[in-house]
Amino acid sequence: MARTKNATVVPTEHEADPVLGEEEEDLPREDPGKEPEDYEEAEQNSMDSEDETEPLRPLKMYFSPSDYVKPFKLSSKCYIHQAVKLLRGHLSVGELKWFLEHPQFKHFFHMHTGSNHKLMGMWMLLLRTACLDKKKECWFVVNGVPIRYSIQEFALSSGLFCHSYPKNYEAIGSDMFSGKHFGATGTVTYARVKDKLLSMKRSNPDRLKMAVLYLLCSVIVGKRKTGPLADPVEDLFLRAVEDLEWCKTFPWGRFAFEHNMKDIFHLLDHFDGGLGAQWVFPSFVMPLEILAFEAIPNLMNQFREHVVSADPECPRMCKMKFKPSSMKGFPMSELYDSLGTTMYNYAAI
Repeated sequence: MARTKNATVVPTEHEADPVLGEEEEDLPREDPGKEPEDYEEAEQNSMDSEDETEPLRPLKMYFSPSDYVKPFKLSSKCYIHQAVKLLRGHLSVGELKWFLEHPQFKHFFHMHTGSNHKLMGMWMLLLRTACLDKKKECWFVVNGVPIRYSIQEFALSSGLFCHSYPKNYEAIGSDMFSGKHFGATGTVTYARVKDKLLSMKRSNPDRLKMAVLYLLCSVIVGKRKTGPLADPVEDLFLRAVEDLEWCKTFPWGRFAFEHNMKDIFHLLDHFDGGLGAQWVFPSFVMPLEILAFEAIPNLMNQFREHVVSADPECPRMCKMKFKPSSMKGFPMSELYDSLGTTMYNYAAI
Protein backbone atom coordinates (compact mmCIF):
# COMPACT_ATOMS: atom_id res chain seq x y z
CA MET A 1 0.00 0.00 0.00
CA ALA A 2 1.44 3.31 -1.08
CA ARG A 3 -0.05 5.41 1.72
CA THR A 4 2.31 6.92 4.21
CA LYS A 5 0.01 8.84 6.56
CA ASN A 6 -1.68 7.59 9.72
CA ALA A 7 0.60 4.64 10.36
CA THR A 8 -1.53 3.26 13.19
CA VAL A 9 -0.35 -0.28 13.89
CA VAL A 10 -2.89 -2.95 14.82
CA PRO A 11 -1.90 -4.84 17.99
CA THR A 12 -0.50 -8.25 17.06
CA GLU A 13 -1.96 -10.03 20.07
CA HIS A 14 -5.43 -9.78 18.53
CA GLU A 15 -4.64 -11.24 15.14
CA ALA A 16 -6.08 -14.63 16.06
CA ASP A 17 -9.38 -13.32 17.44
CA PRO A 18 -12.55 -14.61 15.74
CA VAL A 19 -13.46 -12.41 12.80
CA LEU A 20 -16.70 -11.57 11.14
CA GLY A 21 -17.71 -13.89 8.34
CA GLU A 22 -15.54 -16.96 8.88
CA GLU A 23 -18.51 -19.31 8.98
CA GLU A 24 -19.33 -21.25 5.82
CA GLU A 25 -22.99 -20.63 5.06
CA ASP A 26 -25.31 -21.08 2.11
CA LEU A 27 -25.74 -17.74 0.38
CA PRO A 28 -28.61 -16.42 -1.75
CA ARG A 29 -28.09 -17.44 -5.35
CA GLU A 30 -29.84 -18.20 -8.61
CA ASP A 31 -32.58 -20.74 -9.27
CA PRO A 32 -30.90 -24.18 -8.89
CA GLY A 33 -32.68 -25.29 -12.04
CA LYS A 34 -30.56 -23.02 -14.18
CA GLU A 35 -28.02 -24.71 -16.39
CA PRO A 36 -24.42 -24.24 -15.21
CA GLU A 37 -23.29 -23.12 -18.63
CA ASP A 38 -25.54 -20.08 -18.35
CA TYR A 39 -23.17 -18.58 -15.83
CA GLU A 40 -19.48 -17.72 -15.72
CA GLU A 41 -17.28 -20.03 -13.69
CA ALA A 42 -16.45 -18.58 -10.29
CA GLU A 43 -12.75 -17.86 -9.92
CA GLN A 44 -12.71 -18.61 -6.22
CA ASN A 45 -14.89 -20.06 -3.49
CA SER A 46 -16.84 -18.35 -0.72
CA MET A 47 -18.37 -15.58 -2.78
CA ASP A 48 -15.12 -13.92 -3.83
CA SER A 49 -13.76 -13.33 -0.34
CA GLU A 50 -10.02 -12.78 -0.44
CA ASP A 51 -7.82 -14.87 1.81
CA GLU A 52 -10.71 -15.40 4.20
CA THR A 53 -9.04 -18.01 6.42
CA GLU A 54 -7.51 -15.30 8.60
CA PRO A 55 -7.17 -11.53 8.41
CA LEU A 56 -3.94 -10.01 7.24
CA ARG A 57 -2.20 -7.69 9.67
CA PRO A 58 -2.36 -4.17 8.17
CA LEU A 59 0.69 -1.94 8.17
CA LYS A 60 -1.45 1.09 8.94
CA MET A 61 -4.96 2.49 9.03
CA TYR A 62 -6.59 4.98 6.66
CA PHE A 63 -7.51 7.35 9.49
CA SER A 64 -5.90 8.21 12.79
CA PRO A 65 -7.72 8.08 16.16
CA SER A 66 -7.81 11.89 16.18
CA ASP A 67 -10.28 11.68 13.24
CA TYR A 68 -12.74 9.53 15.18
CA VAL A 69 -14.35 12.44 17.02
CA LYS A 70 -14.28 15.07 14.27
CA PRO A 71 -17.69 16.41 13.16
CA PHE A 72 -18.77 14.74 9.93
CA LYS A 73 -21.99 14.34 7.94
CA LEU A 74 -22.48 11.08 6.02
CA SER A 75 -25.59 10.87 3.85
CA SER A 76 -27.02 8.28 1.48
CA LYS A 77 -28.68 8.22 -1.93
CA CYS A 78 -30.23 4.82 -1.21
CA TYR A 79 -33.93 5.69 -1.03
CA ILE A 80 -35.16 2.27 0.06
CA HIS A 81 -37.75 3.46 2.58
CA GLN A 82 -39.18 6.12 0.27
CA ALA A 83 -39.27 3.73 -2.69
CA VAL A 84 -41.14 1.00 -0.80
CA LYS A 85 -43.66 3.53 0.53
CA LEU A 86 -44.29 4.99 -2.93
CA LEU A 87 -44.66 1.60 -4.62
CA ARG A 88 -47.03 0.30 -1.94
CA GLY A 89 -49.28 3.30 -2.35
CA HIS A 90 -49.05 3.80 -6.11
CA LEU A 91 -49.12 0.37 -7.73
CA SER A 92 -52.09 -1.83 -8.47
CA VAL A 93 -52.55 -5.11 -6.60
CA GLY A 94 -51.18 -7.05 -9.56
CA GLU A 95 -48.16 -4.79 -9.99
CA LEU A 96 -47.32 -4.87 -6.30
CA LYS A 97 -47.65 -8.66 -6.31
CA TRP A 98 -44.72 -8.85 -8.75
CA PHE A 99 -42.47 -7.18 -6.17
CA LEU A 100 -43.81 -9.16 -3.21
CA GLU A 101 -43.08 -12.41 -5.04
CA HIS A 102 -39.70 -11.36 -6.43
CA PRO A 103 -37.06 -13.68 -4.91
CA GLN A 104 -34.80 -10.72 -4.07
CA PHE A 105 -36.81 -7.51 -3.95
CA LYS A 106 -39.51 -8.95 -1.69
CA HIS A 107 -37.19 -8.47 1.29
CA PHE A 108 -37.27 -4.70 0.81
CA PHE A 109 -40.99 -4.88 1.55
CA HIS A 110 -40.49 -7.12 4.60
CA MET A 111 -38.12 -4.71 6.34
CA HIS A 112 -39.14 -2.38 9.10
CA THR A 113 -39.67 0.95 7.36
CA GLY A 114 -37.87 3.86 8.97
CA SER A 115 -37.98 7.50 8.02
CA ASN A 116 -34.24 7.81 7.48
CA HIS A 117 -30.94 5.94 7.54
CA LYS A 118 -28.87 5.71 10.70
CA LEU A 119 -25.31 5.76 9.40
CA MET A 120 -23.35 6.41 12.58
CA GLY A 121 -22.29 2.78 12.99
CA MET A 122 -21.25 2.64 9.34
CA TRP A 123 -19.15 5.80 9.72
CA MET A 124 -17.55 4.41 12.88
CA LEU A 125 -16.42 1.37 10.86
CA LEU A 126 -15.19 3.37 7.86
CA LEU A 127 -13.02 5.47 10.16
CA ARG A 128 -11.36 2.23 11.25
CA THR A 129 -10.62 0.80 7.80
CA ALA A 130 -7.33 -1.08 7.58
CA CYS A 131 -4.93 -0.42 4.70
CA LEU A 132 -4.69 -3.73 2.84
CA ASP A 133 -4.03 -4.62 -0.79
CA LYS A 134 -7.58 -5.87 -1.25
CA LYS A 135 -10.31 -4.42 -3.43
CA LYS A 136 -13.03 -7.05 -3.01
CA GLU A 137 -13.43 -6.74 0.74
CA CYS A 138 -12.71 -4.37 3.63
CA TRP A 139 -11.42 -4.97 7.14
CA PHE A 140 -12.39 -2.65 9.96
CA VAL A 141 -10.40 -2.83 13.19
CA VAL A 142 -12.49 -1.92 16.23
CA ASN A 143 -10.85 -1.98 19.66
CA GLY A 144 -8.13 -4.19 18.21
CA VAL A 145 -10.52 -6.73 16.68
CA PRO A 146 -10.86 -7.10 12.86
CA ILE A 147 -14.34 -7.15 11.29
CA ARG A 148 -14.65 -8.21 7.68
CA TYR A 149 -17.01 -6.76 5.07
CA SER A 150 -17.10 -8.96 1.98
CA ILE A 151 -19.69 -10.21 -0.46
CA GLN A 152 -20.53 -12.95 2.07
CA GLU A 153 -21.59 -10.47 4.72
CA PHE A 154 -23.43 -8.46 2.08
CA ALA A 155 -25.40 -11.50 0.88
CA LEU A 156 -26.33 -12.70 4.36
CA SER A 157 -27.52 -9.24 5.37
CA SER A 158 -29.43 -8.32 2.21
CA GLY A 159 -30.81 -11.55 0.74
CA LEU A 160 -29.84 -10.34 -2.73
CA PHE A 161 -28.37 -12.88 -5.14
CA CYS A 162 -24.58 -12.73 -5.33
CA HIS A 163 -23.74 -15.55 -7.74
CA SER A 164 -21.64 -15.05 -10.88
CA TYR A 165 -22.95 -12.82 -13.64
CA PRO A 166 -24.73 -14.42 -16.62
CA LYS A 167 -22.59 -14.59 -19.72
CA ASN A 168 -22.67 -11.42 -21.79
CA TYR A 169 -25.00 -9.76 -19.27
CA GLU A 170 -23.75 -6.33 -20.30
CA ALA A 171 -25.36 -6.84 -23.70
CA ILE A 172 -28.80 -7.70 -22.32
CA GLY A 173 -31.77 -5.89 -23.84
CA SER A 174 -31.64 -2.74 -25.93
CA ASP A 175 -32.38 0.97 -25.69
CA MET A 176 -35.93 0.47 -26.98
CA PHE A 177 -37.65 0.98 -23.61
CA SER A 178 -35.51 4.00 -22.79
CA GLY A 179 -36.04 5.56 -26.20
CA LYS A 180 -39.79 5.00 -26.07
CA HIS A 181 -40.30 6.74 -22.72
CA PHE A 182 -37.40 9.20 -22.44
CA GLY A 183 -36.48 9.94 -26.05
CA ALA A 184 -33.24 9.39 -27.90
CA THR A 185 -31.53 12.44 -26.40
CA GLY A 186 -31.17 13.81 -22.91
CA THR A 187 -30.00 12.22 -19.67
CA VAL A 188 -32.23 9.67 -17.97
CA THR A 189 -31.97 10.66 -14.32
CA TYR A 190 -33.53 9.33 -11.15
CA ALA A 191 -35.89 12.31 -11.01
CA ARG A 192 -37.10 11.70 -14.58
CA VAL A 193 -37.74 8.04 -13.84
CA LYS A 194 -39.78 8.88 -10.74
CA ASP A 195 -41.79 11.57 -12.55
CA LYS A 196 -42.48 9.24 -15.47
CA LEU A 197 -43.72 6.48 -13.15
CA LEU A 198 -46.07 8.83 -11.31
CA SER A 199 -47.49 10.18 -14.59
CA MET A 200 -48.17 6.81 -16.25
CA LYS A 201 -51.76 5.56 -16.38
CA ARG A 202 -52.61 2.20 -14.83
CA SER A 203 -53.59 0.91 -18.25
CA ASN A 204 -50.07 1.45 -19.59
CA PRO A 205 -48.50 -2.01 -20.09
CA ASP A 206 -45.03 -0.58 -19.40
CA ARG A 207 -45.89 0.78 -15.97
CA LEU A 208 -44.57 -2.27 -14.11
CA LYS A 209 -41.27 -2.02 -16.00
CA MET A 210 -41.03 1.65 -15.04
CA ALA A 211 -41.69 0.71 -11.41
CA VAL A 212 -38.87 -1.85 -11.52
CA LEU A 213 -36.56 0.75 -13.05
CA TYR A 214 -37.53 3.16 -10.27
CA LEU A 215 -36.72 0.59 -7.58
CA LEU A 216 -33.36 -0.28 -9.13
CA CYS A 217 -32.16 3.33 -9.30
CA SER A 218 -33.68 4.15 -5.89
CA VAL A 219 -32.08 1.26 -4.01
CA ILE A 220 -29.42 -0.81 -5.81
CA VAL A 221 -27.22 2.00 -7.16
CA GLY A 222 -28.04 5.67 -6.75
CA LYS A 223 -26.16 8.74 -7.93
CA ARG A 224 -24.34 11.37 -5.90
CA LYS A 225 -25.42 14.38 -7.96
CA THR A 226 -28.99 15.65 -8.27
CA GLY A 227 -30.64 18.60 -9.97
CA PRO A 228 -29.56 19.97 -13.37
CA LEU A 229 -26.18 18.22 -13.16
CA ALA A 230 -27.61 14.88 -12.06
CA ASP A 231 -25.82 11.75 -13.24
CA PRO A 232 -27.69 9.27 -15.47
CA VAL A 233 -29.09 6.07 -14.01
CA GLU A 234 -27.18 2.87 -14.70
CA ASP A 235 -27.44 1.82 -18.35
CA LEU A 236 -27.90 -1.79 -17.23
CA PHE A 237 -31.09 -0.80 -15.42
CA LEU A 238 -32.59 0.72 -18.56
CA ARG A 239 -31.89 -2.43 -20.56
CA ALA A 240 -32.68 -4.98 -17.88
CA VAL A 241 -36.31 -3.95 -17.42
CA GLU A 242 -37.11 -5.05 -20.96
CA ASP A 243 -37.06 -8.61 -19.59
CA LEU A 244 -38.69 -8.82 -16.16
CA GLU A 245 -38.04 -12.56 -15.87
CA TRP A 246 -34.33 -11.89 -16.34
CA CYS A 247 -34.60 -9.30 -13.57
CA LYS A 248 -35.69 -12.02 -11.15
CA THR A 249 -32.52 -14.10 -11.40
CA PHE A 250 -29.84 -11.50 -12.12
CA PRO A 251 -27.36 -11.20 -9.19
CA TRP A 252 -28.33 -7.70 -8.10
CA GLY A 253 -26.42 -8.31 -4.88
CA ARG A 254 -23.12 -8.77 -6.70
CA PHE A 255 -23.79 -5.67 -8.79
CA ALA A 256 -24.67 -3.60 -5.70
CA PHE A 257 -21.73 -4.92 -3.68
CA GLU A 258 -19.20 -4.08 -6.40
CA HIS A 259 -20.52 -0.52 -6.47
CA ASN A 260 -20.37 -0.54 -2.66
CA MET A 261 -16.67 -1.30 -2.75
CA LYS A 262 -16.02 1.39 -5.37
CA ASP A 263 -17.83 3.91 -3.18
CA ILE A 264 -15.86 2.89 -0.09
CA PHE A 265 -12.47 3.22 -1.77
CA HIS A 266 -13.53 6.44 -3.48
CA LEU A 267 -14.27 7.87 -0.03
CA LEU A 268 -10.97 6.64 1.40
CA ASP A 269 -8.95 8.03 -1.51
CA HIS A 270 -10.82 11.34 -1.43
CA PHE A 271 -9.93 11.97 2.21
CA ASP A 272 -6.32 10.86 1.88
CA GLY A 273 -5.17 14.42 2.46
CA GLY A 274 -7.37 14.95 5.49
CA LEU A 275 -10.92 14.35 6.65
CA GLY A 276 -13.51 16.75 5.23
CA ALA A 277 -16.91 17.76 6.58
CA GLN A 278 -19.33 15.55 4.63
CA TRP A 279 -19.76 12.77 2.09
CA VAL A 280 -22.55 11.18 0.05
CA PHE A 281 -22.69 7.38 -0.25
CA PRO A 282 -24.80 6.51 -3.33
CA SER A 283 -24.99 2.69 -3.49
CA PHE A 284 -27.11 0.19 -1.50
CA VAL A 285 -26.23 1.00 2.06
CA MET A 286 -28.23 -1.36 4.29
CA PRO A 287 -25.62 -4.12 4.89
CA LEU A 288 -22.99 -1.54 5.87
CA GLU A 289 -25.51 0.43 7.91
CA ILE A 290 -26.23 -2.53 10.19
CA LEU A 291 -22.84 -4.30 10.12
CA ALA A 292 -21.45 -2.78 13.32
CA PHE A 293 -24.66 -3.56 15.18
CA GLU A 294 -24.67 -7.15 13.91
CA ALA A 295 -21.04 -7.76 14.81
CA ILE A 296 -20.63 -5.94 18.13
CA PRO A 297 -22.89 -7.21 20.96
CA ASN A 298 -22.78 -3.98 22.97
CA LEU A 299 -24.06 -1.95 20.03
CA MET A 300 -26.71 -4.51 19.14
CA ASN A 301 -28.07 -4.55 22.69
CA GLN A 302 -28.06 -0.77 22.99
CA PHE A 303 -29.51 0.26 19.63
CA ARG A 304 -31.25 -2.69 17.98
CA GLU A 305 -34.19 -4.97 18.73
CA HIS A 306 -35.63 -8.10 17.16
CA VAL A 307 -38.59 -7.96 14.78
CA VAL A 308 -40.91 -10.57 16.28
CA SER A 309 -42.93 -11.02 13.09
CA ALA A 310 -39.90 -11.54 10.82
CA ASP A 311 -39.97 -14.59 8.57
CA PRO A 312 -37.21 -17.07 9.53
CA GLU A 313 -36.20 -17.23 5.86
CA CYS A 314 -35.67 -13.48 5.62
CA PRO A 315 -32.14 -12.03 5.60
CA ARG A 316 -30.65 -10.27 8.59
CA MET A 317 -31.72 -6.78 7.58
CA CYS A 318 -35.35 -7.89 8.06
CA LYS A 319 -34.91 -9.60 11.42
CA MET A 320 -33.89 -6.60 13.51
CA LYS A 321 -34.65 -2.89 13.57
CA PHE A 322 -33.34 0.19 15.33
CA LYS A 323 -35.03 0.90 18.64
CA PRO A 324 -37.58 3.74 18.57
CA SER A 325 -36.15 7.16 19.28
CA SER A 326 -37.41 10.73 19.27
CA MET A 327 -34.29 11.70 17.31
CA LYS A 328 -33.54 11.06 13.64
CA GLY A 329 -30.38 9.25 14.68
CA PHE A 330 -28.18 9.10 17.73
CA PRO A 331 -25.01 11.02 18.64
CA MET A 332 -21.65 9.46 17.85
CA SER A 333 -20.72 10.09 21.48
CA GLU A 334 -23.53 7.77 22.55
CA LEU A 335 -22.29 5.08 20.18
CA TYR A 336 -18.72 5.44 21.46
CA ASP A 337 -19.89 5.29 25.08
CA SER A 338 -21.66 2.02 24.34
CA LEU A 339 -18.70 0.66 22.38
CA GLY A 340 -16.16 1.39 25.12
CA THR A 341 -12.62 0.12 24.80
CA THR A 342 -13.10 -3.55 25.63
CA MET A 343 -11.52 -5.91 23.08
CA TYR A 344 -14.44 -8.27 22.45
CA ASN A 345 -14.55 -11.47 20.47
CA TYR A 346 -17.13 -10.01 18.13
CA ALA A 347 -19.98 -12.14 16.87
CA ALA A 348 -19.86 -13.65 13.39
CA ILE A 349 -22.74 -12.95 11.03
